[in-house]
Amino acid sequence: MHASTIQNLVGLCFQMETTLLLKTQKFGVYEPPEFESLTMHEKIAQTGMIMAKINRLPNLQRAVLWALHTKRETEMIYLTTHTPCKYGYKTDLDIIRKWATGKGPGCRDLGDRHGVHHTTLHRYGKKIVRQLEQAMHQAYAALEAPLAEMISRLRYEAAYEAAAA
Repeated sequence: MHASTIQNLVGLCFQMETTLLLKTQKFGVYEPPEFESLTMHEKIAQTGMIMAKINRLPNLQRAVLWALHTKRETEMIYLTTHTPCKYGYKTDLDIIRKWATGKGPGCRDLGDRHGVHHTTLHRYGKKIVRQLEQAMHQAYAALEAPLAEMISRLRYEAAYEAAAA
């Protein structure tokens, strides 16, 4: 696996955990080049180790990473328990869904729903997104220290392979 940052490494692990292993085993789908140098057992072991570290994070940080990388609705619903819910649960869920997936109603639609000016909902949405991104950065920082050696080793292996070719 070739990853230059903790975000890339976590993204690759979520990709393997949620889609790649199932697709490869069931349908024989082509694997991305990042995974070609590893056997299936090595991939499972590497991914399992990193996912175990992710799942040991505090609940909020773990939920943010799962919502961001897998777009799971259950994680987004859990994240609403950590938001102010000033305009209701559904509005916070829509803001979280838009942050995680890029899909959902905009500030104007949310403002019309509550009879509030769209700039007010925009500021409220920015406040929630700021909370989510703060939790995301805390999660990446917590993972970066124990996984820094793996990232540097992967960089070294990639440089070594490029020099050998």
